[in-house]
Amino acid sequence: MHSIDSAWNFGGSAEYEATLKPLCVQVESHFSLPSKRLWRYFATWDDPHMQMWMGLGEHYRGFHIPRSGRGVLPHYLLHGFFHPELSLSYEDSIAFDNLIYIRQSTCLDLPVGFVTAYAHELQHFVQYGRTPRLWEVNRNLYFSLGGLDRNVIPSEIPTERDADITAKQVTEKVCGVEATNQFAERQIQSMENCGDAVQKARWVFFRNVPSTTQYDLLRETLPFIDKYKGIDFGIDTAQPEWWMGDLPTPRKQASKGTA
Repeated sequence: MHSIDSAWNFGGSAEYEATLKPLCVQVESHFSLPSKRLWRYFATWDDPHMQMWMGLGEHYRGFHIPRSGRGVLPHYLLHGFFHPELSLSYEDSIAFDNLIYIRQSTCLDLPVGFVTAYAHELQHFVQYGRTPRLWEVNRNLYFSLGGLDRNVIPSEIPTERDADITAKQVTEKVCGVEATNQFAERQIQSMENCGDAVQKARWVFFRNVPSTTQYDLLRETLPFIDKYKGIDFGIDTAQPEWWMGDLPTPRKQASKGTA
């Protein structure tokens, strides 16, 4: 039977829902999720335009994005944040605050690849929901550092490190330690074979980082702020406790997931 819960979009595939939703429920049981309304979209086809719209790399596995960043999305995702009734006020028409999108190839990469990606993007949702200003600073780091420091790769941004560590912790619990390690080794070999050094470095970190690691996102972000003072972080980081509170104004916000 198909789910009528609009928070879960399986593209009308009963097989998708029967396979993927139980894994998602297991993953989510290891999180304390924020109260924001989450829309989960599991692609049943590989959109050839997604990389162009989102600026995603060839090997992206999924992404998280808040409603305020929806302008970069294709139309079939753009309107999914809202109820279809035209008579509602803008506030009442809002159905979801955040989207997690999982690519078709990732949905078929079962179980470890899918679990790793979903946990990674779920941690981005948590980052945004719990510490939106810290998430915003890291978002700007992610998109700006490539033009400033070629020695820093996207997966070294603190929100990415945090999401990778969390993904490893959760995947080991859901799929087992050995299966998680084997998956990481396959990813490393695959990225080496195709010559993607950036993605290889990401998976080497994932393989090597102890799953017992306690990662302090704020502490790890502060050195980046000190080093790259020329970046527009979207937040006045000179203010005391700048990381506290909600985002000051709506911005186009997108968090690239590479799980």
